[in-house]
Amino acid sequence: MNGPKSTLLIVDDERFNLNVLTELLEPEYEILLAKSGRQALQRASSGMPPDLILLDVMMPEMDGFQVLQHLKLNPVTCEIPVIFVTAVNEVEAEARGLALGAVDYITKPISAPIVQARIRTHLSLRRGILREQALNSALQQLNSRLLERNEQLQMLNMTLKNLAMVDGLTGIANRRRFDDFVQQEWNRSRRGQEWMSMILMDIDYFKPFNDHYGHTAGDLCLKQVAQGLASALPRAADLIARYGGEEFVCVMPGTPGEGLIQVGNRLQAAVRALGLPHDHSKIAKHVTISLGGISLVPKEEWLVEDMIRRADEQLYRAKEAGRNRLMTSTVAVH
Repeated sequence: MNGPKSTLLIVDDERFNLNVLTELLEPEYEILLAKSGRQALQRASSGMPPDLILLDVMMPEMDGFQVLQHLKLNPVTCEIPVIFVTAVNEVEAEARGLALGAVDYITKPISAPIVQARIRTHLSLRRGILREQALNSALQQLNSRLLERNEQLQMLNMTLKNLAMVDGLTGIANRRRFDDFVQQEWNRSRRGQEWMSMILMDIDYFKPFNDHYGHTAGDLCLKQVAQGLASALPRAADLIARYGGEEFVCVMPGTPGEGLIQVGNRLQAAVRALGLPHDHSKIAKHVTISLGGISLVPKEEWLVEDMIRRADEQLYRAKEAGRNRLMTSTVAVH
């Protein structure tokens, strides 16, 4: 089954010429006629634009060159292929028409095979151009969707990466995030020979709390303590993380011993201010924490595990001394 016929607009001020071309082309194409340049512009831009225009050069009021200029200025008609049909067989006229954007020239008296062949050729070229434009448009839309999808995937990956660094219960940094952060800051401090501090914290008598109040209350206690600790940090450069179970850790890059003690006191006060009841604590009627801190400038031969071990030693001292207290140590710089 054949597709819809292509539409040709024939423009000529001579009725005879219009009749000749119509009789020749009507069996194969839908034909529109215009007897002047102004009428041609109206026909070309109203309704469905023609697929090709056969345009006489020599016309009164507005010649073919002027009509072509107007067609090229109109976004609706600027892509329509135009073939000049003229009795003028001059190189300069042809050059001018082609320079203005005509695709071909046919001279009168017309040769039916030549007219039909050139029309078919330029319609075929036009269809190829339209197919390419449609393909390019589809590719652009596809690329746009792919870019949008890629951005969504990047955002999702970033979200997943962030979630992988967050403790699911407390909402603060998890052990994995702590491991990455402390190693990164350790390396940086060792290169720059800068101070670095760490505090390990443990909720006092948390097992009796869990046994008495239940695991749901225990989880809520962990959340509240974690958020209280996080809100007490004075600097965005510092990190509070859940170290494991009821243990938390704070890493403070660029912080010497004096700052370590100040932050430790703030963290202890923040938990005390929560006022979480704990009737099974041996040292207070509310939830408390023990803290062990270390401040040092990393030496080349040390590992980050050495710092964690030293902080854990101070936490052990705090517990041995009765809990609910801060114990710290500063490694002197030699």
